Amino acid sequence: MVIKDYPDQYEVSTTTRAGLDILIRPMKADDAPRLKALFHSLSPKTVYFRFFTQLHDPSEEMFKKLAQVDHDRHVVLVAIERNTEDQKILGVFRLMCDPGGKQAELAVVVGDPWQGKGVGAKLFEHGFSIAKERGIESIVGMVLPENKTVLSLARRLGFAVRWNADDHAYDLRMNLRALDLEHMKHH
Repeated sequence: MVIKDYPDQYEVSTTTRAGLDILIRPMKADDAPRLKALFHSLSPKTVYFRFFTQLHDPSEEMFKKLAQVDHDRHVVLVAIERNTEDQKILGVFRLMCDPGGKQAELAVVVGDPWQGKGVGAKLFEHGFSIAKERGIESIVGMVLPENKTVLSLARRLGFAVRWNADDHAYDLRMNLRALDLEHMKHH
C-alpha cells in the first residue's frame, strides 16, 4: 500500500475549551507506538465503546495497521499534546470513506485522562471541515447506549440519532452538506 504525500495542510494548532494546547494532524505511519500508548491509557469501558469488544492485548500488527492510512481516501486525525517531549496522542478521529467517497464511517476515541476537556469536539470540528472540503456528503457511525458522552456530543453537533434494536446501539447520521461549521464552532 503506497501512502501518498502526508497532507500537512491539515495540521492545525488549537486550544480546547479546557485550555489544553493541542496539535491536530493527520495520522503518520510511525504513530503506531503512540497509538499503543493511547490504547493502554484507555479504561476497559472506553475500549469497549470504541471497538465494541474487549481487546486485552492487541498485537503490534494491529497498531501498525491502524497507523497506516491512505490519506487520499480517508480522513484520519490525531490530537497531540503540544509542547511535550513524547508527542502523546490524546485522541483519534477516523472517517473511513466508502469507495464512492460520498459516505464515511466515523470512529472516535479520546484517552480517559483527556475526556471531557474538549479534545473530541476539536477533532470533530477539524475532521468535519476536511470532510466537507473533500465532498463527503454523509457521515454514519454507531454508539453504544452507555456511551453518554459521545451521544450527547453527537446530538449537540447535529447528528440524527436513531436506536437500532438489532445492534442494540444508536445509529448516527450526519448530512454534511447541511452542516454549518460556523455554528458548530460555538458549541
